[in-house]
Amino acid sequence: MALNLEAKKELVNEVSDVLGKAETIVTADYRGLTANQLNEFRKISKKSDIYVKVVKNNMLKMALKKSEFSILGEKVVGPQILAVSRENPGEFAKIIKKFIDSNDNIEIKSLAYKGNELDVSEIKKLASLPTYEEAIARLLSVMQAPIQKLLTTLDAIPTKIVRTLDALKESKN
Repeated sequence: MALNLEAKKELVNEVSDVLGKAETIVTADYRGLTANQLNEFRKISKKSDIYVKVVKNNMLKMALKKSEFSILGEKVVGPQILAVSRENPGEFAKIIKKFIDSNDNIEIKSLAYKGNELDVSEIKKLASLPTYEEAIARLLSVMQAPIQKLLTTLDAIPTKIVRTLDALKESKN
């Protein structure tokens, strides 16, 4: 269905607003995907608060110009699907990578993180990033280790004294 000028402006503004709040974006060529596969991707993305939109190239380029991701405008060629994440690039990359691995027909065209273009192979590095909860858990375990070691050391002192006194008592009997 053809969009009138007002609808096109609204779409560009919507995408611009999303890109303005974005942390990580991916554009991909989706030729060869079925409508069911695209809908499946949208469902998975929606659960993880990922914005997914099929946008005409010229409208996507206009929206990109208004954002910090303007460098990606030159890579917009052919049918493109836009995926945007506001937070948690690790989880975003895991979802994208999993979908791409399960669907051979989709090909990443561009990837950017916080306004910087990344090589598309960097998606694996982003996917290896821990989620927010995993990062907090790792940080807390690292912070807890010295305290736990100190408590173990302090607990060992009275234990050693008791064992020494017990050994001394046994040696006199």
